[in-house]
Amino acid sequence: MKAISNPFEFEAANNLKDEDIIKFYIEDHNYTRFIRSTKNIFIVGERGAGKTMTLLYNSFSIQYKISQGNKAIANFDKIGIHVPCNTPLFHKKEYLLLKEEHKKYIICEHYLVLSILFNIAKTLSEIPEIKDGLSKIDNYNIQNLQYIWGTSHDFRSEYFFNDIRTFVNKEIRETQIKINTYGNDSFYETSYSFSSLLLPFFDLLKSIPCLKDSHFLLMIDDAHDMNEYQIRTLNSWIAYRDHSIFSFKIAIARIAELDRQTSSGGSILEGHDYLTIEMGKDLYNKDSDFYKFAKDIIETRLSRIEINIPAETFFPPNNDFLKDIEVARSKARILAETKYSEPKKITEYIKKYHRAIYFRDRSPKANTPPYAGFETLVDISTGIIRNLLDPCYWMFDNIVSEDNFDISKLTEISPAIQNSIIQQRSASLWTILREGLDKIIPNCSNKEGEQIYTMFDRLMILFKKRLLADISEPRAIVFTLTGEKKFPQEYEHIKKLLDISRKAQMLYTRISSGKQLGSKTTYYVPNRMLLPDRGLDIKGQYSQVPISVKYLYQTITLNQDLPFFLENRNNDSSSHQLTLNL
Repeated sequence: MKAISNPFEFEAANNLKDEDIIKFYIEDHNYTRFIRSTKNIFIVGERGAGKTMTLLYNSFSIQYKISQGNKAIANFDKIGIHVPCNTPLFHKKEYLLLKEEHKKYIICEHYLVLSILFNIAKTLSEIPEIKDGLSKIDNYNIQNLQYIWGTSHDFRSEYFFNDIRTFVNKEIRETQIKINTYGNDSFYETSYSFSSLLLPFFDLLKSIPCLKDSHFLLMIDDAHDMNEYQIRTLNSWIAYRDHSIFSFKIAIARIAELDRQTSSGGSILEGHDYLTIEMGKDLYNKDSDFYKFAKDIIETRLSRIEINIPAETFFPPNNDFLKDIEVARSKARILAETKYSEPKKITEYIKKYHRAIYFRDRSPKANTPPYAGFETLVDISTGIIRNLLDPCYWMFDNIVSEDNFDISKLTEISPAIQNSIIQQRSASLWTILREGLDKIIPNCSNKEGEQIYTMFDRLMILFKKRLLADISEPRAIVFTLTGEKKFPQEYEHIKKLLDISRKAQMLYTRISSGKQLGSKTTYYVPNRMLLPDRGLDIKGQYSQVPISVKYLYQTITLNQDLPFFLENRNNDSSSHQLTLNL
């Protein structure tokens, strides 16, 4: 029997074959338009949101293979060079042996430019037209490059890019030996910079016929993993005014925490030096960008095993749940019509409250609600592609494991299997939290792991109480912090716990404009896969719960519930608002 490939198998994009990236990537033309522009771009998104996949797909290696597969002439206008930061070269620590700050900057830039040079050579060495073009270059150009670089290394036109990579490896070794051997006062005097290494190299590349009009897109991936000297050096390059030959496309996971300073003490400004693309997308309805994006992803993967069925059909919802929701909708309409006469307000009330009514009317002794349907999978992903594929993978694996499975007859994954897997994956996350994130996250203590579990446990209790109370925003499952400046020590402690939670992907953030002009507000979004285990509504709404730093700190350190009280609004006994005791 032929082995059945799970279409929802997921892997870090760096570990995928080029063919798999081409096969599975869903092109977003907004991202493509910005990435293939000549502007400096920051691509912001949580881990698993698809940043690396987006950069790799737009790299020249992939784009060239796509043109070959389509039997089209390759376009050399934009040459994307993928430069991953999760490599040993980016994590070299020799700079720590140096006492003087400016020397640390010099060595970090030296390693940075060598890494970029290596990846340019690696990318271009795979392209026949470029290798053929090298044979047409006057040897004087190559000798001139050797002279400018001050190296005796021999660069042969027929093996040019391989020689470049050998040169890089030799430079790395010599730098390491020099700094490590002679102690803190030693320094590698022949260090390279962007202007001394890469600009002359670009000049030589422009002499190759097919590259004479090319613009190089330097795609720095996972830039948040760089050290402070590397980040400030990169910022200095972004601040260059002339980007006719090159521009930077930088993928980062945490824009709010990225240093904007340059190595010379200046800073880069959004809109002036760079633009930002936010990969986090709204989840709230079937018309949202992420819903459409997720639908394309699932249907593309199903088509690879010759299942051409809409995602909504392959992952059907629970019929009993749909019926109960309609009953709740009717109840909401009756309540709305007693409060309002305007059709618009009635519609808004029904939309806002009908799901909360469903959860309120359920018996306290009832099992958790059934979680099934493609829309549920989209909501539960928290807007992260990896989170979308994970339960789908286990659902498919479950059904394939059944006796007498016949893929030719597969038309859906039943709501029962969907619910079972979602509950299992949700319980698994809680097990990780309960056992402690100190087991999996570096620099997380056992005590901090316990406090993080308490934080999420009490947040879910708060969300449940809100869901069951008569308040204006019962389905809010996002929170913000207040009182950061008033309680700075408490905030620093909480911030560390939130950062650890983000590294473990138990928590995500969204950055949005605040109420004050020019301000930014951080919205904290718990991984929605945590909610089913607690019987919560995984479909959020445009609202957030403000939580005082003071009381969140007391909650996590004293292991107590977040305080709140029901406040009578306008002395109207029929209307109550759940309010955090701030």
